[in-house]
Amino acid sequence: MKTKPLIIAMALAGAAGSALAAPPIEFSGYMRAGVGINAAGGNQVCFGLAGADTKYRLGNECDYVIEPTFDAKLAEYEGSDWHVRVMPSVYKAWDSGQGAYVDSSGAARNLGTGPDTLTTRFGQIYAYGSNISQLANGRVWAGRRFYNRLQTGINDQFLENNDGNGAGIEDMDLGVGKLSIAFMMDPNYGVRDPLDPEGRAVTNNRFALPIRMTGIKDFPNGELAIYVTPSKQLKSDDQSTGTAIEPASTPSGLAVGVYQTMNGVILGGNTLIGVKHDKEGESKNTRVVFQQSANFGATAVDFITEYRVAKRAAEAGNKWFTIGARADTWLGGPFRFLAEAGHDQVKPENGGDKLNMTKLTAAVAASAGKDAGSRPTVRLFVTHAVWNEAARLNLGGNTKAVFGDKKAGTSVGVQAEAWW
Repeated sequence: MKTKPLIIAMALAGAAGSALAAPPIEFSGYMRAGVGINAAGGNQVCFGLAGADTKYRLGNECDYVIEPTFDAKLAEYEGSDWHVRVMPSVYKAWDSGQGAYVDSSGAARNLGTGPDTLTTRFGQIYAYGSNISQLANGRVWAGRRFYNRLQTGINDQFLENNDGNGAGIEDMDLGVGKLSIAFMMDPNYGVRDPLDPEGRAVTNNRFALPIRMTGIKDFPNGELAIYVTPSKQLKSDDQSTGTAIEPASTPSGLAVGVYQTMNGVILGGNTLIGVKHDKEGESKNTRVVFQQSANFGATAVDFITEYRVAKRAAEAGNKWFTIGARADTWLGGPFRFLAEAGHDQVKPENGGDKLNMTKLTAAVAASAGKDAGSRPTVRLFVTHAVWNEAARLNLGGNTKAVFGDKKAGTSVGVQAEAWW
């Protein structure tokens, strides 16, 4: 008997059987990375106004973001699907390290000080079951994940964001809309900092209960979404020293956001109108935001404006106003031209001088398609920003290091971006 062909056949059959038995895995993700220089000499400088909540993105991102996502469907049961999702991720600003630790001698050390150090963390790792009839065709989940993200475009702002560790029931179809409820609490919150020997771990934490109702059909081509997020401290006395030590109290919090979306109503594009108020102790924020997209032939336009009032103890808050727009024009083949302008103003609550900054970017790009959202894309850009004296006195980081004696600055660079 010729055993060698038989062994090979059995191995191939086993491999085929393993392949057939393997769960289907979906691969998706996001990345951006690039390189640039500033006009004075040295690395690219990115421009943002002190006290503003965001900055305008195009040609103004001095960082790496790497987020490959793997989603495996492991089982089906009574019409429901059961998955595990894993996302190792990297975020690193060019001028920052990635954490600190204490070495064996007790000396503080900084991780990630070199330009090639990209420390990976798990941004998401959770299990979920979807389309569960007993949960009104919703899903149940637990683990660490991106959650409750409501994001604007050209300034990359999260109007709602409850990323972290938790569990919940999501997108239960109640007829009038889809209800989601979660319990979020970071088990690493308050964990002993290796650089702070007085730090304590388990006796002090906060939790949040994000509740949202989305997909409320209030008129043709329009939907309403409501987000309510209470939060509260959880604490107990620290008994580790022999004498009970009560952690300092922190106030409860509450955030309420209401968002109207419309499709095709204004200029044939997508519209977002939002109002949000949040409060935690003496800290209060109230904001109104309007975002609009439209297409004019081969040109896609995105516009945003926002006004936010922040109240803080001892008049440490401010008022922030922003307005900006981006035009993205397909030129032919893979090529396109982009232009973005954004203006920010910040007025300190204590009566100090108003800060302002205007940022302008022009770019040419090669993209995998005609649409503005076609990815991957590679952009060659020039970004110029101007600011007033009050803003100059509050510059920070690399912007201060390079342009701290000026009221304007310029960077040139190349960036790649993709989502899939």
